[in-house]
Amino acid sequence: MTDISTASPPAAERGRNGPGTASRRLRLTSPAGWTTLVVTAVLLIHTTLTAGVFLDIRYVLAALRTTGASGISPSETFAHRPFFYRWTIHALDSVTWGTDAVREALMRSAGLALCAAAGLLLHRALRRRIPGRDASLVAGLTALTLAFAPVIDYLQPEWFALVLATVAVSAALGVRGRSRAVALAALPLALAVLMKYSTAGTAAMALLVVFAVDRARGLLLAAATAVGTGALFAFSAWSGSRELQWLRDMPHINAHALGNGPVVLPDLLLRTASYLGDRTALTPVLALLPGALLLFAATLAARRQRVEAVLVTLLLVVLGLAVVVYQGNWFAYHGESLPVVAAALTGLAIGRWYGAHGRPPLCLTGLALLYGVLAPLLAFVRADVDTAALAGLAWAAALLAGAVDLLRARADRPGAEADPAGAGAGAEADRPRGRRVPVALPVLALVACLAATVWPTSGVRIIEGNIVTTNAELAEQARSAEAAARQVDAELPPGAAVLYLTFGQQAYYIDHPTACRYPFPTFFNVPRQLTEVPSLESTRENVRCITQEHPAAYAVYQPSWLSLGVIDPRIAADIRRTYACPAPRGRQLVVCRARR
Repeated sequence: MTDISTASPPAAERGRNGPGTASRRLRLTSPAGWTTLVVTAVLLIHTTLTAGVFLDIRYVLAALRTTGASGISPSETFAHRPFFYRWTIHALDSVTWGTDAVREALMRSAGLALCAAAGLLLHRALRRRIPGRDASLVAGLTALTLAFAPVIDYLQPEWFALVLATVAVSAALGVRGRSRAVALAALPLALAVLMKYSTAGTAAMALLVVFAVDRARGLLLAAATAVGTGALFAFSAWSGSRELQWLRDMPHINAHALGNGPVVLPDLLLRTASYLGDRTALTPVLALLPGALLLFAATLAARRQRVEAVLVTLLLVVLGLAVVVYQGNWFAYHGESLPVVAAALTGLAIGRWYGAHGRPPLCLTGLALLYGVLAPLLAFVRADVDTAALAGLAWAAALLAGAVDLLRARADRPGAEADPAGAGAGAEADRPRGRRVPVALPVLALVACLAATVWPTSGVRIIEGNIVTTNAELAEQARSAEAAARQVDAELPPGAAVLYLTFGQQAYYIDHPTACRYPFPTFFNVPRQLTEVPSLESTRENVRCITQEHPAAYAVYQPSWLSLGVIDPRIAADIRRTYACPAPRGRQLVVCRARR
């Protein structure tokens, strides 16, 4: 971070030659290395084959598939996501085939390939600036955090923004020519902004990292990204006839966004603390952040460097939380950047600790393993877990573990200071001659911590201490939605066009085409207190899909999602005039027929 040199490290620091360096390499050919590789591969294969994708991704896929079957392009389809994200998901979906489960596994496999590519690019860039061991740990743990992202995060706009931001940082720091580096980094960083607009926070975090390493490149990249973002947004507005309209209208349907109501600072701070607790329970690697920061700062020689390291880390956390607070929905995936920061800093701290002391920080890595084991067990407690208090304890425990590691290192080397460069060969003689711990073993502990997201009992949705949904329950919900869709398919003529009055996951399994560019009428399903929504052009277009002269002969209606007794009475009347819907009688979905 703050002391990453702009010059290539000496050969001995890169582990190419020099005395005493072999024991500090991240060797994957040792028994510990092979064990780590095999365990990681098995866990990744397991989550790829079993996790599927989250409801939001199915919503977007269903929107693109059902409108695409009627000849409407992703540029013209409303899917509650901006232009470039819609095309990104469409591109991934277009190279899949087979059943829904197979297509989801293939999409997740493509995501793994993107994680690996981003990690390799980051490793190549960091090798020019820090020892090879440190570069491998930072890049590898960044990629693995994205690969093991819980299903609620995976393939979301925030996830893609992080992948793109990693590529941008790699280009900005890894390409030798400053102008060329900035030009190459600006495009992925601009795309990161446009994944969801709120993902500008992720781009700002990437810019902060680049600025902390190289001030000139950081400032130039910020300017180039602003220009690139403007140009790409103009292209999206030109290519999609409704893009500007949707950008104006969508904030009106979010009742919780910052600025849509009075701000009560104490309540906001309490909700933020609660969110941070929920996010830590979901991805426990986040709890390692305080201990990792302490150990990393301890390896820095100058006080200025230590202060800068703390400030940069705090700013990264504040930026990551600001995106969550601004949107006001407190969805877990809005904070996907936080565990990536924690994992990358932990990797850097462990690498430098090896360089300074010839061994890992055993207490911190042992705690990582413990968190990985305990996190999936929270489901057995289920409700009323004070995750904010638990997270506070977990963060404090990480800080204590780091302090114990620091005290043990000082006790082993009385009167000697840690080698701040983290790789000086001359310091090797001063280190304790105890049993060597392969670097792969702390990596394995961190993999166990990251993989806490893959188990059936692991939480997917954790809201204010309540584990609302686990991985196993999410899979059961998908099976239930698929069964309901089969009932609907049995009532519809093959290939018949329909009007959907459902949430996207239901339509994902029905997969009948629709001629409406708003495949799922999101602008109908808003609280009544949002009185300005009925006057929006997008709402009027939603209504025209129902009231046009020749509406679809069939409508698929989900009463639990779009209750006609709750939505705007005028819209409910339009639906009743156009379609005759049978009583649900306990069914998730019913087929309505046009009144003709």
